[in-house]
Amino acid sequence: MSVKCRVVKEGVSKPVSSALIAGVFLTLAVNACDGGRNTAQSTVSADLAPVRDRVPYLCDLVPEVEFRRVTGLTMQLSAQWNGPQKDSGLCVAHAKGRQPPLGIQWDFDDGEKVLRENRPSFPDSAHTLPADLGTGFARPDSIKVRPNYVISLFRCGDKQPWLSIDFAPVVRGRDPVQDMFAFMRIAQNRFGELHKCTPRP
Repeated sequence: MSVKCRVVKEGVSKPVSSALIAGVFLTLAVNACDGGRNTAQSTVSADLAPVRDRVPYLCDLVPEVEFRRVTGLTMQLSAQWNGPQKDSGLCVAHAKGRQPPLGIQWDFDDGEKVLRENRPSFPDSAHTLPADLGTGFARPDSIKVRPNYVISLFRCGDKQPWLSIDFAPVVRGRDPVQDMFAFMRIAQNRFGELHKCTPRP
């Protein structure tokens, strides 16, 4: 049986077929079901170019333009450290109306302990860092608000800091693990500039 509805807009009434209604519902269902993948909204067109270093930075360490390109986020972001960064630091980038899409933490102490405590229960879910980034791993975790987590223990001068970055889902088509590696590499270089030391494994 044919079912028709009527849509009224500015005083004009037009018939709408049941086929069109079904199509709208199907489109909504497809857009709503993303299978728990580590991707941003599918309406965002993916830019698959590699992450590169450029100003300005969020939390002094992550290039903002690249972060927005990777995650597809367009809203205003406000990043702030929790205090003076003498021996440690915690920075969160806030966005109005949603959970913070970026968190960064570092410390000069307890690197080995932090690595052990954060290493996933299932080793297959962790990706070992490239050798030049020190000791650590990148781990995508689709059930977290910031599902991309990367941590590194490296040397900078006579210190051995650990540094972690966790951030929002990437846009569809990007490789979150490679993006985590790239952001960590940039963050380590920036860390060296800010703390007057040379990062090395």
